[in-house]
Amino acid sequence: MKRWRRYILIVLALCISANFYLLFHSHSKIPKSSYVNERIKPTKTNIKETVHTIGITAPAERKFIYNNPQLGAIDEILVTKGQEVQAGTPLIRYANEEIDWKLQRIAGQKEQLSTQIEQLSEDVDYYTTMSSSAKEESPEKAQWEEKAREAEQEKALLESQMREYEAEENELTEKKDELIVKSETAGVVEEISYDHSKPLITIASPSAVIRGKMKEETIGKLAVGQTVMVRVPNAKKSFTGAIADIGKFPVKETSFQEKSEYPFTVQLNEQPKQLPFGYHVNITVVTKEKNGAITVPAEAVWHEKTKSFVYVIHRGKLEKRNVTLGISHGKKQEIEHGLRQNEYIVSHPTKQMKDGMSVIVPLEVKRPKKETIKQLSKWDMAKHFLDGFFRTFY
Repeated sequence: MKRWRRYILIVLALCISANFYLLFHSHSKIPKSSYVNERIKPTKTNIKETVHTIGITAPAERKFIYNNPQLGAIDEILVTKGQEVQAGTPLIRYANEEIDWKLQRIAGQKEQLSTQIEQLSEDVDYYTTMSSSAKEESPEKAQWEEKAREAEQEKALLESQMREYEAEENELTEKKDELIVKSETAGVVEEISYDHSKPLITIASPSAVIRGKMKEETIGKLAVGQTVMVRVPNAKKSFTGAIADIGKFPVKETSFQEKSEYPFTVQLNEQPKQLPFGYHVNITVVTKEKNGAITVPAEAVWHEKTKSFVYVIHRGKLEKRNVTLGISHGKKQEIEHGLRQNEYIVSHPTKQMKDGMSVIVPLEVKRPKKETIKQLSKWDMAKHFLDGFFRTFY
């Protein structure tokens, strides 16, 4: 009797060993099952693809004023660094000795004429008074009237000369005004330089833009008009804008050792207040955006070489399905083609999963109901028990 028990145990051990061999041997044709702890359905959501970089605040425009020797020597620079200017604010005054000498000469002549004209006006008044007090048709009356006429004529001649001097003075003053260079735009005096190789005065516009740069492998994703979010580090305030310009030449001279970086400009929708030029900011560019996209967790997508796929749970088995990827943002991945919204997929695929493998998923109830248990046959109950028993070994 003991011998038969020994034989039964040996046979049972051989059967179990054979089953283990068939289950786990790499060339076994017996389909294995896979336990899927989490399964999900794709969701429809709004998704964006973004790229990040840093930038600095800069004037939207700079106006450069250079020294013009043809106007003469610089007499005085009329502004200081940091000064706010408006259109028409005097910036530079040039000196012209000839004009200054002529104006000085005219001023002296006008002063002399003015004295003479004033004296003649007094003489005319005196002669007129004396004529009025003389008897009618008397020789004295005629003499005073003659003197008054002569004084009036001389006065008129001097007044004519005064007008000529004034016209010449106005002409010279206009020429002198041309020696004053005025600002053509409003802004802030950013720099004053006496280096002849640089602009004499640099005026920065009050409005700000953001100057950024992007590496050569990313610059191709940018396009004029794309939405941009600008955030000031360690501050809650952020700004929105759009790409206004993309440079065609690298920021620095190209080198074989380093990858090139290309500049771009962001036009802000709202001008920042109390944010100085040259301040560093974080830039997020929305390169792609789609509403109502079918998305799955990025970790649900399995990659092999150039192909991507997901494991779809279909009729109790795994279906390894190729998919076309779209926008990727954070932990979300858009699926453009290959997956429907009502299909279940494996959220955490593993290397052990194969196409066609049976799937075991956990019950979606905390405790099985009696009605559920009654619906299971003894064979089903035994199969689930054995599957759970063997699963503890792998």
